[in-house]
Amino acid sequence: MSSLRVKLSRISAKKVPALALVVVGIVGMVFGVFAASISITSTSYTGEVGTYNNLTGTMTVVDQGLSVIANVPGSANSSATFGANGTNHNIFYGATGNFVAGNWEEAVQFTDTAGDGASHTVKITIDNGSTVPSGSALVALSTVTLTGPGSASTGTITVYVGLQTTSFTAPLTIYVTST
Repeated sequence: MSSLRVKLSRISAKKVPALALVVVGIVGMVFGVFAASISITSTSYTGEVGTYNNLTGTMTVVDQGLSVIANVPGSANSSATFGANGTNHNIFYGATGNFVAGNWEEAVQFTDTAGDGASHTVKITIDNGSTVPSGSALVALSTVTLTGPGSASTGTITVYVGLQTTSFTAPLTIYVTST
């Protein structure tokens, strides 16, 4: 009787690893079928080629990129004065009609480096299309006036330009000049 129990325990001990191998094999086959039926297609999106800056040493510029307009500003403006350290002022260039929810906008951030109180004329041109660097103008030339803070400051001004469209021909090229 004792030898029968030993034989049964040996058989059951052998069945568990065999059963585990069968389960692993079945799971492997299922994953193999899924892997054979899944295909991955990569799509490359290029929205913006870059920003060309021609500044006279009075400020630095950082391209904040494209975004979809979610909140329409209450009013538009075309000038601002740099504030104290750590502050940011916004300019929404053009008519408020340029800012329609769902349309694209470009944001460019400026920091004064001269520390003077002079006014600086900044021109932003946004071109689109594959003919870089001179594609077709997406919006009319945007001209804003940025006034220095009068002393050293890390305050910034962000200029938002409404692109007046829900789609455009990539890539975009942004030209920024300042006096």
